Amino acid sequence: MHPLKQYLSELEEPVQYFAERIGASRQTLYRIVNGMQAPKPALARRIVEATGGAVTLDVLYGGDAPGSAEIISLDPRSQEPLLDHERLMCAIAVVINHFLPGDTRLTPPETMDVAAEAVANTYSALAKVTTRQGPARLEQALRPVLEEILKECGGVPAPAALDRGAELAARLYHEPSGRPPSR
Repeated sequence: MHPLKQYLSELEEPVQYFAERIGASRQTLYRIVNGMQAPKPALARRIVEATGGAVTLDVLYGGDAPGSAEIISLDPRSQEPLLDHERLMCAIAVVINHFLPGDTRLTPPETMDVAAEAVANTYSALAKVTTRQGPARLEQALRPVLEEILKECGGVPAPAALDRGAELAARLYHEPSGRPPSR
């Protein structure tokens, strides 16, 4: 019997009531307790919290699935190293300057500082709702920040170009040179 099903049975709480309590559809919860699907990270966290830890992430994911406890830890900061602010500022500046017209360059340190802080906060917040890690999560965090900065500068490139820009910034950030990418 699935551990969540057993937990609900012991408490005599119907699946549909538990689903409402954690903000999930009844069908999703039935698929989870019947072993037809694993919960997405955000839902898994809500299940763990709603059961007071009686149903753990390791139990939900079998301990070795891509969404196991080391990826969606209840305290992601304990598992996730902080992003290097200077490297992030440099990577963002390179991409922003690439998208701006040749005679326009946006590199005010205060703009890049705020952008880097926004990306770092987004990256950290995404740890709670996504299984993406490293460069893939950094791309995910970079895209909306790049888009907002470029909106303020007079235009946003096509979505595919914006995706490539986020990919480039993440690659620049993660380049193994040991020093920040040059501007």
